Amino acid sequence: MSTMSFHRFPLSRPPASHALKRAKVANYVVQSCYDVDTRDHEDHTFSGIMFDMKCKDDLPLEYIEIHKVWVRGYLGPMTVWVTPNTFKGKRGKIREWKLVHKAKHKRSMQDLSPLEIKPCLRLRAGESIGIYIHSGLEGDMGIVYNNRRSRVTHEDPHMCIMPGLAHISDEPFSCNGFWGGGAWRYDREFVGRMTYGVKWMLWNPVQGVHGKFPKMFKQMVYTILMCHRRKESTLNKLPGVVLYYIFNMLPWDWAGQEDIKARITKFERNTRDTSHSYRRRFMNLSSDEEKCNDDDDDDDDEDYVDMDEDDGSSY
Repeated sequence: MSTMSFHRFPLSRPPASHALKRAKVANYVVQSCYDVDTRDHEDHTFSGIMFDMKCKDDLPLEYIEIHKVWVRGYLGPMTVWVTPNTFKGKRGKIREWKLVHKAKHKRSMQDLSPLEIKPCLRLRAGESIGIYIHSGLEGDMGIVYNNRRSRVTHEDPHMCIMPGLAHISDEPFSCNGFWGGGAWRYDREFVGRMTYGVKWMLWNPVQGVHGKFPKMFKQMVYTILMCHRRKESTLNKLPGVVLYYIFNMLPWDWAGQEDIKARITKFERNTRDTSHSYRRRFMNLSSDEEKCNDDDDDDDDEDYVDMDEDDGSSY
């Protein structure tokens, strides 16, 4: 049902001015907290991973708040940086980035270790950011990451994580690699977990809000308003503004999630393993960035994650 359809259901009497002041968003910071894990194929370890993350606008969410990122590896002095929109064109430009985490972390090869983000990162619907997670530990065992296997690393109804670049230098943003030459590797994926919360919109019969709710919710609203117009209906005894308040207080998935399940199936297709590589064609790198790269796109064999290695050993 389009937003314009509401004019077909006028209220039986003009509502009081205070009755029009329905809440626009939930008055709690977050309603739901989510932990999402990416795939972990134990492909490589090295110093850093840089990728984009987007807050989706398919559902009636106001924003998401990212509280923690989780990684594993030998860790050590860890930093997390963020930049608006995307990392592309910015990987050697530290002034374009904001530091949101800096601390030393114990070695954790088997279990994911949390890196708390302060203040929380807030992404409104449709917005995206670039994220750069870096270990300043010398050597090639800082953090674990994957080879790219699909066009999307992780996708759910609220957000998606895209493939990006691995960094093989213990100095943040450096163009000089561990063995000399370029410091960046194409077609790599973040391995770990994101902890985030969601703040939802509340339903209102206005453009840009009603249309964001799932099809089943909109059909429910349409059906109840039609019933309200029938004189023989019990709902006809209620002022229309009361119905609007009831809709306003219902969670977005009150009428069911069947249409959402179909979207999740599509997400699974997007993250299905693929064997081909998109390399520079996907990354759309600028000529300035190319100067920071070596033509060799493969990591050295030494950065493969050896799970049989004694976790307590030293270099």
